[in-house]
Amino acid sequence: MSSSDDRLEEEKFLSQASEEIVSRPKVSEHLSGLIRQLEDRVGAEVDDACSKSRRALSEELNQMMRCLRQCHSTEAIARWLVESAASFGGPAALFEVMGSQVRGVLSRGFGDAGPESFEGLEAPLAEAPAFRHLIEERETVIATGTAAEVSTQIINGLAQAPGEKVYLYPMVIEEKVVAILYVTPGGHQTVDSAALELLTDAAAGVARILSSEESSVVRKAGPELIGIEGVDMRASVRAVAPDIRRQALEARARWFARTEVARMRLYQKKALDKGRMERDIYSALRPQIEAARRTYTQDFLAVSPVIADHLHRELVALAHDDANLLGPGYPGSLV
Repeated sequence: MSSSDDRLEEEKFLSQASEEIVSRPKVSEHLSGLIRQLEDRVGAEVDDACSKSRRALSEELNQMMRCLRQCHSTEAIARWLVESAASFGGPAALFEVMGSQVRGVLSRGFGDAGPESFEGLEAPLAEAPAFRHLIEERETVIATGTAAEVSTQIINGLAQAPGEKVYLYPMVIEEKVVAILYVTPGGHQTVDSAALELLTDAAAGVARILSSEESSVVRKAGPELIGIEGVDMRASVRAVAPDIRRQALEARARWFARTEVARMRLYQKKALDKGRMERDIYSALRPQIEAARRTYTQDFLAVSPVIADHLHRELVALAHDDANLLGPGYPGSLV
């Protein structure tokens, strides 16, 4: 028998076998059941792996936040931010915004770029369009790491790979960008932008609180240094103290709101996308939003009724500044 006859005979056999399997409902049903079981098992394993990954990420972030609470100076906050960023990206650096230029504060992981040389690094904003755009918009910027985008001074100072993508995150205090976190993927690493935004917002919140507390200390020290005959300086301090406390509480409220909404953006991305698509974010994230509203009411509004509803503002920002996307069931502002 020739090889062509063998192939024909084999094809005939396979065809008959296939017809026999299809014609036997129990076998076909059994195979379909096995396939469904396999799909369910794979799906369950994938969901379990994703759940474990989310739990691990949540635990890591919570540990970082506990460390942040121990920071009692802006230098400690800067160090915390740059070191924490390594968990969600590659090499990182922090720049301070000083008028029309940026100055290096701290860097990690940029190879030949020594800390001493980086701390003396300065670059005019006129030569760094990516930095300038971030300051104007107060939003995350993703750019190409070239001299034309981030300036020759920064490219040379950090000794990074030419053309590598860079991620810039603003530290905003009192509606002003005071510092910029600069992160690169570093080889084949990926950058978790949502997590880095959360870290940067958290760092800005603690820096804001520290700034308020320092202002309080300076003002309280006034009467010991200055005395005016006929004026009760202690009465003046007592009048100012409540305002200082309110400002500190306002800063903590703003930080809480930004952190909670950032968590929603980070951990509930699928539900958030679904809510935006259906124009009903509140229904999609109701447990998280209600929990945040309860805490905000208890910890801030109950303490000082004059505190603004920063949580509502952040939720509207989450809805791309379109309150209608929050949905018809959203209760609205707490104040």
